[in-house]
Amino acid sequence: MSTRRALLGAIGLGILVTGFDPVRRSWATSEGDNVQPLPPLDGEVLLDAGSREGVSRDAGRYVQKVPQAVLVPGSVRDIQAMIKYCVKHRVQVAARGLANTTDGQGLVSGLLIDMRALRKIHRIDADRAVVDAGADWLQLTNAAHAKGLTPPALTGFLGLTFGGTLSLGGIPPAIQSGGQIDSVLELEVVTGKGELKRCSKTQDRELFEAVLAGLGQYAVITKATVRLGPAPAKVRGHELAYTSSKDFFQDFKTLIKRSEISEIYGDWWRPGEHGEVSHLNAFTFHSAGAPPNDAHLLRGLTKPPTAAIVSTNDFLPHVTRIDEAVEQLREALDWDNLPKPWLTLWLPERSVEQYVTDVVSKLTPRDVGNGGFVLLYAHRRTKLTRPSLRLPAPDGSDWVYLFTLMTAGPKGAGPDFAQEMLKRNHRLFEQARALGSTRYPIESTPFTKPDWQHHYGPRWPHLQTLKQKHDPAGILTPGPGIF
Repeated sequence: MSTRRALLGAIGLGILVTGFDPVRRSWATSEGDNVQPLPPLDGEVLLDAGSREGVSRDAGRYVQKVPQAVLVPGSVRDIQAMIKYCVKHRVQVAARGLANTTDGQGLVSGLLIDMRALRKIHRIDADRAVVDAGADWLQLTNAAHAKGLTPPALTGFLGLTFGGTLSLGGIPPAIQSGGQIDSVLELEVVTGKGELKRCSKTQDRELFEAVLAGLGQYAVITKATVRLGPAPAKVRGHELAYTSSKDFFQDFKTLIKRSEISEIYGDWWRPGEHGEVSHLNAFTFHSAGAPPNDAHLLRGLTKPPTAAIVSTNDFLPHVTRIDEAVEQLREALDWDNLPKPWLTLWLPERSVEQYVTDVVSKLTPRDVGNGGFVLLYAHRRTKLTRPSLRLPAPDGSDWVYLFTLMTAGPKGAGPDFAQEMLKRNHRLFEQARALGSTRYPIESTPFTKPDWQHHYGPRWPHLQTLKQKHDPAGILTPGPGIF
């Protein structure tokens, strides 16, 4: 037993596991006739109720799955050793960062690996950074900015771990960057056989492309090398409000197709509103000495440039502002504990206006909730390069749109609320799928295995082959129910 494990046991910070009893199918805290001892570890495996229940829910808060045990790894070797151990004893495994999915995707009844124990930034170079999977993007953004650098794709909320966003996609409001998965140069992963592998576009590319946006099905990400670039100095913001959905979409599409702005998103249902106003929010990154011309940026829109609310900010406060807003929501609304059965969909160009206009016009206060959000992003297909991220079928446009209904239910809502919203999500998803949409599976849409086969389309047989190759025991990340 490591010195750290012995100390934890002595001071009572957690009940430490000594092994697994394959007869009783349970973890043990003492030696016994059937107990198979754990491999030597730098970290510890915890069994106490507090440790297990603390990682039994995700951001959705309405699903609970208490793991039998929690691995707090002291090294990547621990992850390798425990995955091999779990293969031997047929124990399911999932890795957890912030757990920002909403339908139990990263929960497991077997062994949960708390990746937040491995959160080191190993290196920041002029064009790249090497980070542990348990580090978060806010941590790297601050460290890189101190050197005049930034990751090219930053989600609105940055307090998300690398392992989490790279397993899902990591979609930012920036329109030219692609997703966070598109900024990855190399991964270090532990497969479902316990093998440590490094993969990239030039080394084991099949595994590299399966793991990125692969929902944790083939390997646990342990380290990532991601691109960096020069950080802009300033950000100019323009906000326009619309009561006409047609005018909103016309101006939204005009701005993205000119490619002069850096970020854009639409939002509805601000406090005191009920979906009758569409807000267009555009941001342009620039150097300190060369601010953009407002009239030029907003030329040719349905509203005059003088109708815009203009703002100026430094780059770092701009990209970290949502993290500050979430802290305020936590204090004001107990945000982390609100039920959040979200819906998030990729929509093609040909149907985005029709679908969003129809859905937003029919939402009720219960659908959105106090502290909920309704958002629309836009991205170029050609910048979203990882094949496991499933986009709508090509429709002649280079643009696809990410629409998200971030429901925040009332505090203390019972299971009836979640079930009501899951039925709503299923109905809205089926409407969207009929219009060519695909799901961005961080959220709460009930999916069957045939749904997953349809989701992955022609890529499905290849993914089945990779699953059998890299996780033949099928122990990794059972939450999504893909295989």
